[in-house]
Amino acid sequence: MSATVRSMTGCCAELYELPVVGYLLGQSFHPGGPKLTRQLASASLVSPNAEVLDLACGNGNSARIVAADFGATVTGCDFSAVNLQRAASTSIAAGLERQTMFVRGSAQRLPFDARSFDVALCECSLCLFEDLDGALQEIFRALKPGGRIGVSDFFLNAAVPGILDGLLGQALCVASARSTDALRLAFTQAGFEHVRVRIVNWALVEMISRVRHRLDVLAASASSPDLALPTDWGDPGPVLAALEHFIDAGGTGYLIITARKPG
Repeated sequence: MSATVRSMTGCCAELYELPVVGYLLGQSFHPGGPKLTRQLASASLVSPNAEVLDLACGNGNSARIVAADFGATVTGCDFSAVNLQRAASTSIAAGLERQTMFVRGSAQRLPFDARSFDVALCECSLCLFEDLDGALQEIFRALKPGGRIGVSDFFLNAAVPGILDGLLGQALCVASARSTDALRLAFTQAGFEHVRVRIVNWALVEMISRVRHRLDVLAASASSPDLALPTDWGDPGPVLAALEHFIDAGGTGYLIITARKPG
């Protein structure tokens, strides 16, 4: 893995603080939006009063959905102090401050005691962790016996086209993704059982369509300087087209993985 890819955890944490990224991706910051968050929580058997870890929680949108719709108590953990502040203030405004809390931390060294959570969720971030095996071992440690993990993320089953290996392609999480077989193996080696993979490419198709439409809106309007695209992105149009083609060819896609900690 290149040094550029290894540095993506911090890079993307800063990237997701940009207003233009929130505009393009929407509040959830990940493919599938709230619909896929609810699907992931259901597949992970989130229940009322469950203690849930939302790892790489971003602005806390998914944490609030899981708290409000499933009756769980959710702890969000993220690298970005800016996003955590936004998450906390938005949860207070939504009246969910008793069901949500937000903590800064690293996936490689979670700031929680062992056996703290019934469920751990991680959306579109596992592929960015510098040490996948270490992160899964930390999640395993933080789960109670019988606890469940639910992950949504990119998978990569072919060599990445050059156009997707730039900064924007990496920010879209394609360049650092793993194969479905490698992910299954990593979960198993971390100690999880009943590993199940489901392909949900509809979430990617929907995301690309939304981003392309919002880019067109930005191009046609006198938008705020806060919504200017980063200069080192280059032209995002060809990148999105290449991603669509790569998905159609089976080189990449989006998945849900669920598994259980024995006990």
